[in-house]
Amino acid sequence: MMEYEYSFKVKSLKPYIEYCIKNGYELKSDVKQMGRVLKADNNTTARIKVDLPKKGTPKKVLDFKDADDSKALIKERRETLPLVFEDDEAVESILEFLGYTKKDGSYIRRRRVFVKGNVIFEMDYYIKSRNKVMAIEGVKEDVDRVYEEIKDIELKTEN
Repeated sequence: MMEYEYSFKVKSLKPYIEYCIKNGYELKSDVKQMGRVLKADNNTTARIKVDLPKKGTPKKVLDFKDADDSKALIKERRETLPLVFEDDEAVESILEFLGYTKKDGSYIRRRRVFVKGNVIFEMDYYIKSRNKVMAIEGVKEDVDRVYEEIKDIELKTEN
């Protein structure tokens, strides 16, 4: 499937959270997440993400995406559906077999996901770097409209 996404660093996630709440977005998840990214020679990446909920069992997910190291605001690329797994050894074996042997990074972040209709907000706070990243993805027309509504939020909230 194709992913259509705006992604950008922000100074604060708070005004975007307020936007979502005010506009009827539902908070789907709020978890600490560990992740690692591996590259293959075919210009794709494998991503292993582990959600660490405050209560309950961690959830391990594997997915694949076209690589894109650009700093472009808008990205359109292929992405697989996520595969939930429990067997680490089997997943590592599959990744090695498919050529995902180049480590491209790892992270620990807090991820909040808000959803309304065809629009998904992913708000990430990276623990080590303290970077804050906003992503809006979904159906192109809806995502473009929402981006136009929020693109100046930081300018409006800075004083």
